[in-house]
Amino acid sequence: MGVSFFLVSGFVIIHFFSKYISFPKHIVRRFVSFSAGVGVAYIFIHLWPQVAVTQSEAMETFDWLNEHVLQYALYLIALAGLIISYTLDRLIARAHAQDEKENPDKLDSALFKSQMGFFAVYNAMIGYLIVQYANTDTNIYIFFIAFALHFFTNDWGLRHHHESIYDKYGRWLLSGSIIVGYVIALFTDFPDYFIGSVESFITGAMTLNIIKHELPSERNGNLEGFLVGVVSAAVLFTLL
Repeated sequence: MGVSFFLVSGFVIIHFFSKYISFPKHIVRRFVSFSAGVGVAYIFIHLWPQVAVTQSEAMETFDWLNEHVLQYALYLIALAGLIISYTLDRLIARAHAQDEKENPDKLDSALFKSQMGFFAVYNAMIGYLIVQYANTDTNIYIFFIAFALHFFTNDWGLRHHHESIYDKYGRWLLSGSIIVGYVIALFTDFPDYFIGSVESFITGAMTLNIIKHELPSERNGNLEGFLVGVVSAAVLFTLL
């Protein structure tokens, strides 16, 4: 267990108590923009380079990957994470555009379950990785900081879309899925290329979520908050 147990507990607390966290709108704008800056720095300094490393390791392990379309396997998995995340986002936007808010039971039964299912798998992967990172030289605290901020902003977005149904069911599911991933990691020993595949999927999904939902827009974002987040995180992540 060790440090990974306490960090997983931190993730669970963030999800479970997200409904009780409320700040003035201007504070939220700055925080979301700052979080986006940290996330962008983490993606480009840690996640995408790790995908490249894992792809190289996979090609060394499986010689037949060379000169084969699957020489891009880890990048394709990252692309799949991005596509699935984008597809769910578009389905939700389309439903709201068609005024399906007038029938919330229909909206929530289809889209809520789909989105929660995706993020449950996503969170289980993160819970799994935190144990793996704790057993390697990876700086687990950088991982925790980046994803803790990501969870804060992601939870606010989910509550905005689904409102009370997220408070009633969603936060429980996301909290539990983190624990499920953590427990799986404690009792399994998958090869490195499997762990790399999980990292790649999360990289693609997180890239889409941050660029589309967390980066400051001209109207809603806070440029200063974003710049402080990206510069400070880039310096910190580079030095550690």
